Amino acid sequence: MVSIIAMAIFGGLCGLGFLAVMALIAKNGKHQFDYVEFVSDQDVYALAQGWAGRNGYALKRSEGDLRVYQKGTGFLTAPMFLEVGRKDGRWSLKSYVRINGLVTQGDVGLSGDGFLVKVPRSLAKKAHNELYTMLALAPLK
Repeated sequence: MVSIIAMAIFGGLCGLGFLAVMALIAKNGKHQFDYVEFVSDQDVYALAQGWAGRNGYALKRSEGDLRVYQKGTGFLTAPMFLEVGRKDGRWSLKSYVRINGLVTQGDVGLSGDGFLVKVPRSLAKKAHNELYTMLALAPLK
């Protein structure tokens, strides 16, 4: 019985260690987010709000011309983010997934390849590409 408990503790610590390493890799990585700037006559805030509701994202922060939408809390899967901003008549979209390693956090862009948070990235990419299509933007690869 003691050996089962010891192995469970060891496994849990290994898992937390792996999560911390993944967060450090993401934090120091080259591709921490996807960013697109564009001009549009549409009300991108309204489109993003409707998109968010259909895809399970919630408005987490609104500061001036920036709106930050989040899906997930990080309990079972990494939280996914979309930031919608406007500056000098240009709109911007910033997409990423966050890895919380308890000690440190790192962000990973949705496009590209790699093993880091592959499932949440692909789920977020599919949802974000829906919004990109609505805005006549090239989809994330």
